[in-house]
Amino acid sequence: MRRWVAALSAALLLFQSFAALAQTAQRTAEVRLYLTDGQVITGHLVSRSKDLIVVRSQEQIFTFEPGQVVKIVTPETLGSGARTVTVREFPYLSFLGGTVAFGLLSWLQFDTASSRDRDADLNAENKLLHREKKLRDKANRARLLGWSSAVLATGTLAAALYPHKTTRRVFPELSLETGDPVLRLSYAF
Repeated sequence: MRRWVAALSAALLLFQSFAALAQTAQRTAEVRLYLTDGQVITGHLVSRSKDLIVVRSQEQIFTFEPGQVVKIVTPETLGSGARTVTVREFPYLSFLGGTVAFGLLSWLQFDTASSRDRDADLNAENKLLHREKKLRDKANRARLLGWSSAVLATGTLAAALYPHKTTRRVFPELSLETGDPVLRLSYAF
C-alpha cells in the first residue's frame, strides 16, 4: 500500500511540475490613458470594448467609458519615446514546490533506510538472519528511493531558478517638477 501511495505522490508531483511548464504567462498590454479631465492613468489594459475600458493600475481596477478617454497610448505607439529594457524573469518559480516536496520525500526515505539498518543490526545480534536480510533489502530500496527523490529535487530546483531574459518597451516616467529636465524610468511588473 505504501508503495502505491509513494508512486502516486511522485507521479502527482511530476505532473504538477509538467503542468507548470505548460502554463503560459498571460500578459496584458501596458497602457497610458489620457482622460478628458486631464488625468493620466498608467497601468495594464485588462479589457477594451466599445462600451468599456478596464485598466489595472497599482493593484486597483479602473473602468472608463470611451467618452472619458481622450487618447490611449502604448509603448509601441510612442516609437523612440519608449525605452527598451532587458528584464530577467523566473517563469518556472512554481517548481520550488516540487523541490520542497521531493526534498522532504528524500529525507523521509533516508530516515526509513537508517531505521531499517538499525533494526537489521538488532536482528543480526539476535541471530535472526532471514529477518536481517529482508530489512537490509528494504533499507537499500529506501535509500535508492531517497537518492532518486534527491535527484528530482535538484532537477526541480534547477528548473525553478532558470532565468529567462526578455526585452520590453516601457514608458518614460511623467514628471511635472520644475528645474532641470529629468527623465526617470520605472517599471512595475
